This record gives sequence, C-alpha cells and structure tokens, in this order.
Amino acid sequence: MRDLSTKHLRAFVTVCDCGSITSAAAALGVTQPALSTTIQQAEELVELRLLDRSARRARPTAAGLLLLPEARRILGEVKSATTRLRDLAAGRMGHLSIATLPSAVDHILAPTLAAFKATYPDIRISVRDALNAEVVALVRTGQADIGIGAHDETMSDIEQVTVYEDRFIAVIPVNHPLAGKKDLTWDALRNEAFIGGAAGSNTRAMVQKTLRIEEGESMIECSFVPTTIGMVGHGLGVSVLSELACRPFRNDPRIVLRELRPMTPRPIAIIRDPKSAETAAAGLFMSFFQRANASAS
Repeated sequence: MRDLSTKHLRAFVTVCDCGSITSAAAALGVTQPALSTTIQQAEELVELRLLDRSARRARPTAAGLLLLPEARRILGEVKSATTRLRDLAAGRMGHLSIATLPSAVDHILAPTLAAFKATYPDIRISVRDALNAEVVALVRTGQADIGIGAHDETMSDIEQVTVYEDRFIAVIPVNHPLAGKKDLTWDALRNEAFIGGAAGSNTRAMVQKTLRIEEGESMIECSFVPTTIGMVGHGLGVSVLSELACRPFRNDPRIVLRELRPMTPRPIAIIRDPKSAETAAAGLFMSFFQRANASAS
C-alpha cells in the first residue's frame, strides 16, 4: 500500500492555508483539476475525506485537522534536510580537517580560520598540530584535507602553494659569549653544544645539513619549541628555530634571538594531495585562504 507523498502533503497544506482549491492551485502553479486530482489521491490512500469542499471554500475535516500539524512538520523537516544537503554540497557545512606546523598557527592559520568560521559557522573544523613529516603524512593518507607545512622541493607528488616566507634564527643563552653579537654566521654555531629538533622536524634537517651534523652526534633532542627554549634558557646549549616559532618567546629574559647569516629562508606552504578528491569544505577554505592572503599582501 502506498503512503502519502510530500506532493500530497504540500497540496493539502496549501489548500488549508489558502481556503480554496482555486487559490491553492494558483499558489502552487498548477491547474485546478490537477490539484483536485492530487487531493483525491491523498483521500483514497488514507480512505478518509480530508477536506470539505464547496464551490468557493475548502476546509479540513476532523481527519484533516489531525493530519494538518503532522503534514506541516514533515514538510518542514524535508525542507530543512534538503537545505542542509545543498549546504553540504556547496561547502557551507560539513567537516574540514587541517594538519599544521605549530609555528604556523598564530600568524598564518588562526586569523584566516577565525574569519572563515564566522562566515561558515556550520562547518566542523579539526586542527592537528604536528611536525612537518607528520603533516605531510596526514595529507597523503587523507586524514587531513589540507596541510600547512614547510615547502619541500623534493615532494613533487604533493601540491604546495607558498603563503609565507619564514626564516631560521639562532637561539642563544643570555649569558653566552655569542649573545653579545648582533647577528651570527652559521659557522659560529658549528662547535657549540646544540639543542636540536626531533626526527621529522624540517628545522632539524636544515640544521644538520647546514652545520654538517651527522646522525648520532651528541645533541639534546626536543620535540617541542617550549622545551627547546627551556633547555637553551638553562644554558644547556644553543639552538636554531624558525622566526615564527620564536615569536612567543621574544621577551624571555633567559635567551636572546639573533639573525643568522647568510639568511636561510623557510617558506611555509599550504599543501594538499592532488590524488585525493577535494571536499567542498576544503575547496571553500582554499579559496577563502587565497583571497584573505591576497588582500593582506
């Protein structure tokens, strides 16, 4: 046995609201005979008269009065579900997953994300901060729609769009002999006790390459920037970090930050895997991010 359809319910509710078949047909954009047929089909399906019809008026019967609030509720839920699905398809709702370097959050990601969330409040957002190698892995495996990490020319399979030019700087204990110099060469750090990053850190890779530090050489390894700052602050060695990572610690009295010569850039890029299907929410964020950064530059 067939059930009432939304077509039947919409026709019935419109007749009740308009008070006549003629007015309801005009409101729905159908002919009067077609609307009368739809109402008749509905009555045959439930085996009850739903409307008392006269030449000029149509009013709900007792059965119609019972149906009317349910019909309004069902039509409202169908409309709401349809709107939500259309919003999902257009990217106005859904889920967006971002993997990012911690150092890129405050200056690069968070300002754009705040404006994006205000514009699209129904999109759920998850942010995972990680070392660069993990950021890339999360994007490659599809666990993150978008990554924000250090640009790497060796990753030809990953789409990378540079959005910020970071640079490496030296972190020196305040009472260290090198602290009195305005800027430092990389060579000046070569024979110093060194506080290095954990495996998977692009900063560690750059420092090892530039200072020619071999794997296994004596070095205190730290996974997080505050840990590194604490180690340097207690005189356990010197370090090299990105300028973005050091910004929250510029006023720490235990350390000094010094420019390194030659200046070594650390470009930060939005990364995504072109082999993965782009979600509507991710595409919307990419466009939003590019417009925001274009207006800021």
